[in-house]
Amino acid sequence: MSSNATPDNNDILRALADRIADGCHQHEVALNIKQNTEAAIRAAITGLAQSELQVGLKKSALSDAYAALATADTAGEKVLTDCKLRLAQKLGQRWSAAWEPTGFPGQSTAVPTTMDPRFTLLDSLKDYFTAVPANESVDMGATAAICLAAWTALSNARQAVANAESAQTTAFSNRTTAENALRKRVRGLINELEGGLLADDDARWEDFGLNIPANPSAPESVASVTLAPASANRLEVSWPYAVRAIRYIIEIFIVGVDTEWRTGANSKDLTVILKGFTAGQTVKVRVVSANDGGNAAPCPEAQAVV
Repeated sequence: MSSNATPDNNDILRALADRIADGCHQHEVALNIKQNTEAAIRAAITGLAQSELQVGLKKSALSDAYAALATADTAGEKVLTDCKLRLAQKLGQRWSAAWEPTGFPGQSTAVPTTMDPRFTLLDSLKDYFTAVPANESVDMGATAAICLAAWTALSNARQAVANAESAQTTAFSNRTTAENALRKRVRGLINELEGGLLADDDARWEDFGLNIPANPSAPESVASVTLAPASANRLEVSWPYAVRAIRYIIEIFIVGVDTEWRTGANSKDLTVILKGFTAGQTVKVRVVSANDGGNAAPCPEAQAVV
């Protein structure tokens, strides 16, 4: 007897949930489904979709924040270099006690090579030039005001990264909550059906995108497959969900090498990386969906040059 598992992959979970909602639309009243109704399942689907959107948006925002931080740090490093050149005129090229109050770390006149000490040094130089204005030079870009502006820009950029990281963490947490909510709805509906609403041999299981427990049939075929060259002589393979599939067989055919199709990988997800090709090879790929009832016909093949 076949069981209907709850998918781990979010894309598969959402696709199955949509088919389950369609089944509820058809049979909810007749079967007296009370808990995991079409409305409840579609609301959970929307919740996961929106949470995944927010994850994507927050990832993009964090990337932008890091880019802005790098820009502010580069600008601050330029200010430090200008200040060093000005101070060398006043205090000499080599480290001495006269350099101590400037804040240059490690008894060195070198501009720090990492962000944190650069950030601190900008603040120290702002204080130094405020206390010793005679050593400032507007023309050389070495003043308390310039150091303050660079420090403030870098401080704001650092805070923006922290805020973006926090927002991304919250988005990940919200997505997990939404995943669990949808998974609970899908599992709950399956449990309702298994609990007596449908007999194990009832054909209506397939209206919910599920296998008939007593007599599973092969899944629908995968509609298409997409190939994309990846690094290091690899191909990225992706395909859409096939109804009732619980696993996928990825078959390959290397033109000029193979004489028949062979298995390149197996997957329960909707994407896989194929490895071990030689640059310049032409590779054909097709995907076969499968479950306890058997294998579907292969999807139309696609090919790519590695």
